[in-house]
Amino acid sequence: MKRSSTIYLDHASGTNLLPDVKDRISDWLDSGMTNPSSIHQDGRRSAATLDEARTSIAEILGCNSSEILFTSGATEANNLAILGTAEALRNKGLHIITCATEHPSVLESYKALEKNGFQVTYLNVDKNGDVDPEEFRASITDDTILASFMWVNNETGLMHPVEELAQIAQKRGIRFHCDAVQAFGHIPIQMQNSEIDSLALSGHKLGAPAGIGVLYLRKGQAISRTSFGGSQEQNVRAGTQNHMGGVALATAIKYHAGHLDVNAKKYDELSIHIEKQLKVLPGIQINRFGKQYTPNILSCSFRHIDGEALFIRLDMQNIAVSNGAACSSGSQAPSHVLTALGLDENLAQASLRISMGIETTRHEIDDFCRELKQIVTSIYREAK
Repeated sequence: MKRSSTIYLDHASGTNLLPDVKDRISDWLDSGMTNPSSIHQDGRRSAATLDEARTSIAEILGCNSSEILFTSGATEANNLAILGTAEALRNKGLHIITCATEHPSVLESYKALEKNGFQVTYLNVDKNGDVDPEEFRASITDDTILASFMWVNNETGLMHPVEELAQIAQKRGIRFHCDAVQAFGHIPIQMQNSEIDSLALSGHKLGAPAGIGVLYLRKGQAISRTSFGGSQEQNVRAGTQNHMGGVALATAIKYHAGHLDVNAKKYDELSIHIEKQLKVLPGIQINRFGKQYTPNILSCSFRHIDGEALFIRLDMQNIAVSNGAACSSGSQAPSHVLTALGLDENLAQASLRISMGIETTRHEIDDFCRELKQIVTSIYREAK
């Protein structure tokens, strides 16, 4: 019998609006805000409110407000940081370094640069799915201008040694970009103590609406604009600012910064609880091979099972999980992250990404594991 309520365990692709964010949006709707670029009183008032949001985010990240650029999301922030930096530094070199398990918004940016004369080194990951700092160091040449590595993998939750990688880049005079979408809210991030030059965040992963993101860009770093029109966002990103999105994202970032410890404790407890139950399921492989993972994301695969049938049956029971990153889940190809970890095509396709949010409960986890066990057992029984 089909469940009447949804078990939502796909928070890494998008989570519900935070109550604080809902209240802030409601206030915004009643405030009569206008275009922040307008020079009349209402426009100046909107600009001041947006600047307050920018300053709030900067204080939490430990940087200057002028280093915070609002974008339409992390995809645009990654695109802008990578494409804009490469073009600005083209006369200094054409070599760039990244990792094979990066988010599609990063990998596709590099593919575009390759078509434009740049050379890209895609580092392979080790057996744990991690980046070897020494391999990164050895891949640097006199022509290298940029390196980009995500802080937390969006499919497995693996934490990369980003700060160490950034230090290596800094010593060689190389710009360093970081996709920190899955890191913020789980890892303390302070830019004044970091060698990271640019960093991307996404609103809808944090309880703000979709359509808003942030690019932190260290002061003094050259970057070429990739959109043209007005002089908004330090003359780097043209277009009317998403005023509502900006204030909502600032509210969400403030919430997560203030609840980092209490939420981390909750995620740790939920992670232990769900992994204990999953380990006993037939044919399962927990895709946690390294040492450090954010506890809110867990990837698992099932041996000798039809991955499409598994996902469809879960969906029919109103269970929302992912079979990979949301940006590429429409593809029938196996996850590039899992295949990079050495999983064969069938095992990679029979994989689930389970991701928890601040609303997730132990009861929800118990219901999910019980339903998953019944579905997996049924599929194996039918295959005999």
